[in-house]
Amino acid sequence: MQRAKAGHGSIFVMSSQVVSGQVGLKATMPALRAIGHETVTLPTTLLSAHPAAFPTKGAPAGGPIEPGQMIEIADWLLAAGALDHCTAILSGYLPSAAHIDAAAQIIAKIKAVNPQVFYCCDPICGDEGRLYLPEEVMHGLRDRLLPLADMATPNLYELQRLAGRDCFADEVEVVDAARDLGVAHMVVTSAPAAAERIAALAVTANEVLRCETARAPKAPYGMGDFFAALYLGLHLAEEPKALGIACATLAQMAAANMETSTLPHGPVHIAAAAIQDKLNI
Repeated sequence: MQRAKAGHGSIFVMSSQVVSGQVGLKATMPALRAIGHETVTLPTTLLSAHPAAFPTKGAPAGGPIEPGQMIEIADWLLAAGALDHCTAILSGYLPSAAHIDAAAQIIAKIKAVNPQVFYCCDPICGDEGRLYLPEEVMHGLRDRLLPLADMATPNLYELQRLAGRDCFADEVEVVDAARDLGVAHMVVTSAPAAAERIAALAVTANEVLRCETARAPKAPYGMGDFFAALYLGLHLAEEPKALGIACATLAQMAAANMETSTLPHGPVHIAAAAIQDKLNI
């Protein structure tokens, strides 16, 4: 596997921050560092833990970071030169429309300094048939951030809602919806697959790649955050098997960490690539 070279640049990540657990920023950072990328991170929320991590203890302590403070911090980083070597931006969990507006302003400011910065939007808003953020967040992701994105990494339900589809009859309709959103590189997770299997599709204007792996009965929290970061880092490193490596690594981690429901705290072991099939769609 081709690794990112030293001095390749940092990735600026905006997402949630937890004190206990490996979700949001604490899932993206090890994924990117495992393939040679350093990160500059900006929390959008600060919570004691993932809301589902301690279900008997009530809602976790903490809450959103003020959107104005996000902009203030980003402005300082730009003025200080901390983003001079930023090669990519990754946005994840944004809890409100105001946070989406702040993220859009920050992305525009970074791109004004360096128009070549690559932007990946992980449009976190729902899963398993329901939105878990307000509908205005989904609309903001679709209308404000996806038009700025070079890449997006929705799960199947997020794609359905973002594209305004009631359902998908087959993979052709999934690919059509991904292309309709106008993002040059779309990676759809939780794509259609056989029972006890899970698939992902990497969709561009001219190519569709599909990778299928075993589905863990209970996936750890933070898998979506980890996947978006790992795939982005592999893509930036021009790894031709990015989809296969990212899917295989997640399958390996899910199988090994089902009991704890959390990603491992130790070193990340990048798996050998699973098979990538090219689809004629």
